Amino acid sequence: MSHDSLYHIRTRTIITSICERPIHLIPFITYSPNGIGRVHRVLPVLLAKVESLPDGLEAIIATSDLQGVDPRNHRLLGHLVCEELANLAKSGKIPSPQTTGVILAGDLYAKLDKRGGVGDVREVWQAFSSRFRWVTGVGGNHDSIGKTPQEIQAFQNRQGIHYLDGNLTCLDGIHIAGISGIIGKKTKPFRRPEEDFRELIQELLNESPDILILHEGPNDAEARLTGNESIRAELTKGSNLLVICGHSHWRVPMTTMPEEVQVLNVDTRVVVITKMKS
Repeated sequence: MSHDSLYHIRTRTIITSICERPIHLIPFITYSPNGIGRVHRVLPVLLAKVESLPDGLEAIIATSDLQGVDPRNHRLLGHLVCEELANLAKSGKIPSPQTTGVILAGDLYAKLDKRGGVGDVREVWQAFSSRFRWVTGVGGNHDSIGKTPQEIQAFQNRQGIHYLDGNLTCLDGIHIAGISGIIGKKTKPFRRPEEDFRELIQELLNESPDILILHEGPNDAEARLTGNESIRAELTKGSNLLVICGHSHWRVPMTTMPEEVQVLNVDTRVVVITKMKS
């Protein structure tokens, strides 16, 4: 896929700012990792700015690791997030869903009785797809996308859904690549050996995407942000790239690497990316 394509509109997806103060907080219930049982948490919604977006696209929403449930009815948190964002749009705090794309960076499943587990997240994707302009993203190590190859294929063929795992899509002129899962033994779902994962990053970077979606992201040792060192090593070969990831929570939403490679961590947060006002 070449960026010389007549249909490609080169966009500046480099983030210029992220507001530290959330515009909204979404309450949810999750199971604590330290063994104290169910706990109440809040999911922050942050605003970020980019230099430009294609005509007709006013915003991109990115989120991941929605490993909790709605306190009212114990649905997966993703359903509540989708509804809350639609309400924010109605109130004029964020752009309309019809002009907003959604990026899901994995781990949308949760259990209420224990930490972890794997479950089907297709309904969460479909909820976003039914309300927003388009939805793209990757699977996390706690997600499943159906039980058979036929179910996965049917899911990928649904209108408005662009599930990525080692491939690219072009949405509103933005070239978006993605890799599902994490580095690990391939005997478990959504895991690849390190060498295979690194080769896949290399292949996708050769296509010069505007955005690369990963579930497991890079580390930043200097900033003390956890992640995978080998993934970072591959991303240093990229340029003019926005990486969106989750899996490991960061105290800050973003770090910057050389050659204008930005890494936006959306683990347990929602970031609404809009165009700077001229």
